[in-house]
Amino acid sequence: MMPWPLSLLLLLVGPPATQPTPPTCYSRMLSLSREIAGAFQSLQATESSEPCVRYLPRLYLDIHNYCVLAKLRDFVASPQCWKVAQVDALKDKVRKLYTIMNSFCRRDLVFLSDDCNALEYPIPVTKALPDRQM
Repeated sequence: MMPWPLSLLLLLVGPPATQPTPPTCYSRMLSLSREIAGAFQSLQATESSEPCVRYLPRLYLDIHNYCVLAKLRDFVASPQCWKVAQVDALKDKVRKLYTIMNSFCRRDLVFLSDDCNALEYPIPVTKALPDRQM
């Protein structure tokens, strides 16, 4: 049997550190959509090696827009760049995001918009603060 102060110390210290909690559905969707957007941008940057990339559907993702589900479905179904390894890998990620959004996390989703044009022509994000008028 352990002495009383040692057992109290072990109780206060707690169990050994474990890995952080698993991601929530929302955080997984958000991180995967950002990963997809980054991969799509780098694919467009290397367009010269694969000319078919310019014919792929635009891929701006906003997981709070209901139209994103149709956008993901259309991207996966597009016949451009068939059998191009980078595009196939991107389509696999897009398919995974669609499955997560449509199946696993369906109840966790809150769509704030259904503006399909916003996914085609996103509003550019500005980082400069507007001038104050007096």
